[in-house]
Amino acid sequence: MSYELFKWIHICSYIVWLAAFAGSILYSSKVRAAREAKNKGRFMQTERFITNIGAHLGAVGILISGTAMAWLPSGPQWGWFNLRLYPWLAVKQVIFLLIIILIFFSVKRSRAFKQEMNREQEVSKSIVEKWSSAYRFSLIIYMLVIINTFLGFSKPF
Repeated sequence: MSYELFKWIHICSYIVWLAAFAGSILYSSKVRAAREAKNKGRFMQTERFITNIGAHLGAVGILISGTAMAWLPSGPQWGWFNLRLYPWLAVKQVIFLLIIILIFFSVKRSRAFKQEMNREQEVSKSIVEKWSSAYRFSLIIYMLVIINTFLGFSKPF
């Protein structure tokens, strides 16, 4: 496989993640604007679905393509954490590791929301709190993804 193919998979994975961020914000605003409990519950579930799919596809795509790009002899030879030559890449990798760790906690919060949603018939205060907790946590992850994307494009240091 060629370096260029993995580079495009890497870029597309970030695009999927950023599109999920946009979808998450859109459905979050719909949750807050919804008057009926039925619609609010549906919007919360859709927001969690978009976030989970975007995070999983984005993280797996970036992990696989980034690893492949580092191992392939063609293309730039970034190496593995060469701090002197590519400090921006080292920072990017540390942030990505943090993102991967935070995804596991985000999944846990999403599961708690989903279980609560399945247990109760109507959208209660407890369900809204669990969704809000999961949503806020995913916003932190999205902000780190945006920082990582900026580092990848700008290579500032």
